[in-house]
Amino acid sequence: MPETRTADSLNQSLQSYDESYFLTLYGGDILRPELGEQLQGWMQDLENGDGGIVILPRPLFATRSPEMIQDCAVLWRTSAVMTGTCPGFAGRNFLPFDSLVLFDQYVRIRHAYRWKMVSTDAYMPARTYPEQPIRNPELEASELMPIIQRSRTLIEGQREALCSPVISVVICTYNNADYLPWAVRSVMAQTGPVWELLIIDDGSTDATPAYLETLQGDPRIRCYRQHQNEGKAACLNAALKRARGKWLLELDADDWLSHESLIRLSEAALNSKGSGVIYADHYEWNERRSGELVFRGVKKPPEALSRQWLLEEGPALAPRMFRVGLLIKHNGWSTLMPQEGRLYEDIELLARLATEETMRYLPLPLYHRRIRSGSMTRMHEHQYKPWSLSIMDPDK
Repeated sequence: MPETRTADSLNQSLQSYDESYFLTLYGGDILRPELGEQLQGWMQDLENGDGGIVILPRPLFATRSPEMIQDCAVLWRTSAVMTGTCPGFAGRNFLPFDSLVLFDQYVRIRHAYRWKMVSTDAYMPARTYPEQPIRNPELEASELMPIIQRSRTLIEGQREALCSPVISVVICTYNNADYLPWAVRSVMAQTGPVWELLIIDDGSTDATPAYLETLQGDPRIRCYRQHQNEGKAACLNAALKRARGKWLLELDADDWLSHESLIRLSEAALNSKGSGVIYADHYEWNERRSGELVFRGVKKPPEALSRQWLLEEGPALAPRMFRVGLLIKHNGWSTLMPQEGRLYEDIELLARLATEETMRYLPLPLYHRRIRSGSMTRMHEHQYKPWSLSIMDPDK
């Protein structure tokens, strides 16, 4: 398997493939000659309801769960992968981690097919060797795999009607079709409390409208389109007018929520009767030009926020959740500031609220923030200092 664009490479190869089964391996895996004969025997034992075989090196067989197919050889039934409503492997917009492409596919089809696990001394995966570089297996298991498991189950399972949501999650997006589906999946992976998702498309000209059409069958999700690009603040205000929840949580279209984000934030809200804003820690990822994400650690904001510190530092505060009544009281996000709320609208609002409202810090990483070279913040970071000075001293 390639190190990047795994799904695209696999799907391209499968377009002209006409065999009943195919085997996925990783670069550096060692296969002994006897594996070929073993594969023939295993394939003969497969029945129509079997999706394939997970092949493990014998030392790992007793310790691995059937759910864990990473770093294994997998024999796939071609028809199981290439049929259904979404044939093939999920692309980078639905799953930005190549290391989990196979796991995502396995989760997608496991309810329709049985799976077998076998072990052999004829297969030695390169990634079990200690000298090989490792990813972040603990983070994958605790944070990323639950999103895949839960969002797939909810997407394909029975959808319940939306009652009165506790939290309105808001995504404002502009030409982010390559990222938006993963952000949406992270919301769909939330197990509580009752939530709604509002997506405001700020006049996108890419594939965003077509993707939003696919979400129409879910009553928890409502999508709205601005006829022309109006900027982030205007989109957030449009969402505020439509929000049914008691709290509003911002989610950038190229970021995603931790799988326990909403339940932890709702618990904090329940225990913070006087708080108008709740914020927490976040995981940070740097996106390389190849699209690969590099984990940069957990970022922790101060436990107390002042107006001066917010304007001087311009921090990336995520997640940030607001009491809806408080936002209405303060007239939402300002479009009268420099750049008309297209930049730094989050800092302006937080600085304004810091002088009057109580903000509660939750010391848990509940959000994943992606740092892109082409993001609005990166492209216009040189404008922040003059912007912040104009806010601190409007007469200058």
